[in-house]
Amino acid sequence: MSKFEPYDLYADYRDFLTNNQLITFTDFDGTLLALKPDITLSIIKNNTASEEKVYYNESIYRSKENHYREIPQVGVECVGHIDAYCEAEVVMLAAESMALISDQYVIRVSDVSLLRAYLSAMNLSERLTAEILSLFASRNSAELEELLSSGRITITAAAQLRDLMDLYLPFEEGVKAIRRFATNDTLGGMIRHMEDVVNILREFGVLDKVFLDFSIVNSMDYYNGIVFQGAAAEIPFPVLYGGRYDPLPKKMGKDVEAVGFGVYLDEVDNYIGKPRRFDVDYLIVYDSKKEQNAGVRLARVMRKMKQAGFSVRSVRSDQLDNMQQRPRSRKIVNIEAAEKEVPGND
Repeated sequence: MSKFEPYDLYADYRDFLTNNQLITFTDFDGTLLALKPDITLSIIKNNTASEEKVYYNESIYRSKENHYREIPQVGVECVGHIDAYCEAEVVMLAAESMALISDQYVIRVSDVSLLRAYLSAMNLSERLTAEILSLFASRNSAELEELLSSGRITITAAAQLRDLMDLYLPFEEGVKAIRRFATNDTLGGMIRHMEDVVNILREFGVLDKVFLDFSIVNSMDYYNGIVFQGAAAEIPFPVLYGGRYDPLPKKMGKDVEAVGFGVYLDEVDNYIGKPRRFDVDYLIVYDSKKEQNAGVRLARVMRKMKQAGFSVRSVRSDQLDNMQQRPRSRKIVNIEAAEKEVPGND
């Protein structure tokens, strides 16, 4: 995708952005453009209101720590008619993505629609509902007690909300535990839907890494239904965010639903990136023009081995001696002994 979009795309959908600080510039025709702060908006904008499954490996541009940053991001989006299978498939891909990052990872799952429906069944005001949701995000049970003591919620409501807030269980066990919160048909249907997701995740073989945690609310303006985060033991905050976001395509006038996730690779690299031991696999060193021509032929042969993951660099010997930082290589290839140094050379 292009690195930039018309500014109006982000101005019209600011509610769906996690950060409203945009890097803008004017095109030659006077159009105001912005460097892309979000991938999903571009994907949904280009969707033709049809079934679509895509993956991406892109950069986004956001302010971070008082500086604008280019942030590499990978992710998947599933657009169309979203059912329990689609949701479970995306969660499975999130789990497998986290497994590539760390052996010690978890996917924490919640359902913001279920949480909202439960609060609605308590006949709470919109303002109070918003307050309680923010308390869930920070697991702030002390403030629940303040709401109780001020008479804004009942003793029964406080006890039930505390139970939901404190809940952190393996996903299957957690879904069984919340059956008692199905106080009406709507909530019962939502919990049965989560049970379907549990069964599919079991077949995918990732259920042991997935946990139910209602403190995961992500952006309530953006997401509806299932939301999730991925975290690794080596990194002190989540690096994967995802969920179902039907409001976005609906606001764009598209009769589709959507679910997906993104992984922030800059943080992965900061905490888990492995230092490279070598700059290149094979370093071809040559002296004379005769050796230079032989080195060219040898380099051509060796570079064909790229399919096996090998890299090659050529350098003249006097340059090598004067380099400020000598390239680190697995092998230094002597032109005369090239036949012995090149793996698989007949």
